[in-house]
Amino acid sequence: MSIHETSKQLAKLPKIHPAFFRKYRSFADDVWQKGVILHRDKEIIAVSVTSVTKCSYCTKFHCQKAKNAGATVQELVEGVIIATSIEAGNALLPSLPENVFQNLGAENQAEALRAWYPDQHENLEELLVLPFVEASGVLSNRLILLIAYASAHALHSQEYIQRIQEIASSFGVTEAELREASLIAAALRAGSTVKHVADILETIE
Repeated sequence: MSIHETSKQLAKLPKIHPAFFRKYRSFADDVWQKGVILHRDKEIIAVSVTSVTKCSYCTKFHCQKAKNAGATVQELVEGVIIATSIEAGNALLPSLPENVFQNLGAENQAEALRAWYPDQHENLEELLVLPFVEASGVLSNRLILLIAYASAHALHSQEYIQRIQEIASSFGVTEAELREASLIAAALRAGSTVKHVADILETIE
């Protein structure tokens, strides 16, 4: 189903079940319209995190909003790679030694990773350290950490959440911004679930 067709189906929800739809819509409106993170930054975070929530409709929807807010293609691609770093690292956490994870970005862990991944350790570290080192692309460290934090929430990764909380202030990220990033993750998770109503309506109508 195209983004236009999905949007058309979702537009029916306020009439089909207004009271229950409003419970979701009011929450989502508060997340996207209020708070301390700028609208443009929220949309960059959103596009990045939809790569984790695997909602193609959400990606297209927020990509258009990000474009309208002035975000560049480079910023959006870089944001997705930050989310990719969190997803890859989270997948490895069950077998990754705790001391190696905790020292990513603080000390070179390429040699420590060699024992577990002898053929991939150098490039693996380059991917895993992205949220924890000085920015080298087009996004600021502040925005990188907010993307990483929202991605960690979307992935239910307590390890990444705690690690990012520990270093956030050193990159100028406030507690209020972290809390709001977690709400962005929640809104995207909720939105990716509500999107399935479009499939229901397409099927039964």
